Amino acid sequence: MSSQSAAITDTSLIPPVEMLYDGSSSAQQFVDFGEGFVHHILIPRAGLQPTDAFFDLGCGNGSVARALTSYLQPPGSYEGLDIHGGSVAWLKQHYQSRPLFRFTHANVYNKMYNPDATMRAAEYRLPYADSAFSMALLKSVFTHMHPKDVRHYLKELSRVMRPGSRAVITYFLLNDESRALVAQNRDEVKMKVDWDGDPLCRVANLEVPEHATAHDEGRIRTFTAEAGFTVNEITFGNWCGRPALLGLQDVMIITKG
Repeated sequence: MSSQSAAITDTSLIPPVEMLYDGSSSAQQFVDFGEGFVHHILIPRAGLQPTDAFFDLGCGNGSVARALTSYLQPPGSYEGLDIHGGSVAWLKQHYQSRPLFRFTHANVYNKMYNPDATMRAAEYRLPYADSAFSMALLKSVFTHMHPKDVRHYLKELSRVMRPGSRAVITYFLLNDESRALVAQNRDEVKMKVDWDGDPLCRVANLEVPEHATAHDEGRIRTFTAEAGFTVNEITFGNWCGRPALLGLQDVMIITKG
């Protein structure tokens, strides 16, 4: 995703370098990642409005939250949910003076990010009321999850979204093109191994499969439809070696029927 660097005038919402586990390695990259996603995808492509009730499922260390502090306005709101307890604690502390922004820890098991938890993703109920949100983002969430967990999360997402609401979800999607590029060893992530013997789900590391997970596009479309969503568009990323404009991961925009 290409964009000019946004000048950093306030560092209070930028976590320390040891918390930059989102692919950024500096404060400037952290800012650019969040600003780029908001201003290249959420606003122009998904139609995010300042008054949306926005749900950031997998809010991470807050790069998108920070970018939205200058965009959302009442009655708009932001709810961030993440399984990384340390990040959620930091975000709660540093957003205390911003009433539109709230953060919740989802103590759900993930071998990569929350290995001590006992709650399984396929059993987890999102801690929000039905029809609570008008837009959602799941950025780098399903790229770390098992198919059965993805299916459950999509159903839970549908429950908390309003009719006509939109969601932006990133994936590593397996289709004829990406499989061919992976077979040519052109993929950056090296999705070489079937997870649990499932040819429709591939991972880079069987010891920690949640490190990076690729899902069959057809099955994801089926899960999406089962949950009551329609796929509006997919913009494919460059993770498998294809040229792309928006970045590493594939971006899917869906609408609840």
